[in-house]
Amino acid sequence: MNDQHLTDSLAKSLSASLSSAQPGATAIPARADIVALRQLTRDETRARINRFLNTIEESGTCPTDRAHVLDRGDRSLVHLPEGARATVYHASGALEYRSGLAPFAAPFERLEQSAVLVRRLGEAAERLKLASWSEQGGSLAFERLWQTKAQGADREERVSQPLLVRATGAWRHAVAGIPVLGAASAALTLAGDGRVDGLSVNVRPLLGEVLDSAPIIGQDQAIRQVVERLIGLLGRARDPLPADVIDYALMQFGYLDTGRRKSQRLLAPAFVAQIALRHKQERQAYVIAVHATARPYMELPLYGVDSVLTATRGEHCKPALA
Repeated sequence: MNDQHLTDSLAKSLSASLSSAQPGATAIPARADIVALRQLTRDETRARINRFLNTIEESGTCPTDRAHVLDRGDRSLVHLPEGARATVYHASGALEYRSGLAPFAAPFERLEQSAVLVRRLGEAAERLKLASWSEQGGSLAFERLWQTKAQGADREERVSQPLLVRATGAWRHAVAGIPVLGAASAALTLAGDGRVDGLSVNVRPLLGEVLDSAPIIGQDQAIRQVVERLIGLLGRARDPLPADVIDYALMQFGYLDTGRRKSQRLLAPAFVAQIALRHKQERQAYVIAVHATARPYMELPLYGVDSVLTATRGEHCKPALA
C-alpha cells in the first residue's frame, strides 16, 4: 500500500471536514476541553423516556397513554398503540421511536426537491422540540438528508417510475463548536403524509463540568498514527499493495461517542478515520480512532477487525444433506 497516498487522502479529507463543520475553519483548535458526562440512574433514565414519550404525544405523533414498558437488560422497550414502540438504552440514555407503519405505507405523491424535504424535516423537528435535547454549551445542527426510494420492474423488464417512500434527516451535536462523532446525534424520518415514522436521539447528557483543558496534537502526527495502526493490522507484505487499493479514506476531528450500548464518562477529542480497502475480490473497511491529545483520557475502540460470525452445520442437518 502506498503510505504517502493514504496520508495525502486523509489530510485532504480532514481539511474538507473542518470547512464543512465550521465554514471558514481550516485548522484544528489549539486546545479542547475534556467534558464530563452524566451517568444516569434508573430514575433519571425513566424520567428521560417519559420526557421523550410526552414530546411524541404533544406533537401529535402517537398517543402514549397506553404505554407498556418491558425491561430488556441493557434497554427498556415501550410498546405503544398501533404497533409503535420506543426504546431507551440504559448505558447512554439514547432514545429511539419507531411507528407501526408498514415499510411502503404512506409514500410521497411525487419526487420532491431536496430543499423541500429539508424544510419539512425542519418543521417536524421544531414540533418535536428536537433542539431541546442539546445540552448546555451544546448545539444541534442539520447535517444530512437521505431519501428512501423504491422502483420495480415486470417480466418484460419495463421499469416503473421511482417512488419516494421516506425522507430522513440527520443532526449533529456539537459541544463548544466541536462535533460529537459517531452515529447521528438525532435522526428523524417522515412518511409522505407528514407522519413521523422514526425518531432517534443519541445525545448524552452533560454533567456541566470541565475536567481538563488539553492541547491538541498536530494533524500530521495524528495521520501518522492512523497509518501506523492500519499497517499494524494489515501486516507488512513482501510486495507493497498498489495505490488504488484504497477505495476511500476519510478523516474527522471531534469528540467521540462510543455507541449507544456503551457507557461513557467523558468526552475527549479524537481523530477518527474511515478507510476502505479493495484488492481483487476482497474488501475490508476500518474505523480507526486515535487520541487528539498527548495524554489519553479514554480507551478508544477499533472497528472493522472482528471476524464475521459463522455457523457450522449441526449433526441434525447431516442426514438431510447426505
